[in-house]
Amino acid sequence: MIGEVLAEVAGGALRFIGRLFLEVVYEFLIKGAGYLLCRAFGGRKVDPDGGVVLVAGLAFWLAAGVGIYFVTRQW
Repeated sequence: MIGEVLAEVAGGALRFIGRLFLEVVYEFLIKGAGYLLCRAFGGRKVDPDGGVVLVAGLAFWLAAGVGIYFVTRQW
């Protein structure tokens, strides 16, 4: 009985922490980078919740990861 209660509490806490982590990654890292890129190269009217912002953010982090991989591979 107590084991089931602890499992439910632990599951809820881990679900909350996971959701918080994914929200931070999605909102700030991916959409934030995409929004900055779109504002810098696309003009003033950018929808922060648009698909273009999401694609630009993913492309930025993909390019950054590939660039870091190739730079560190040379050493």
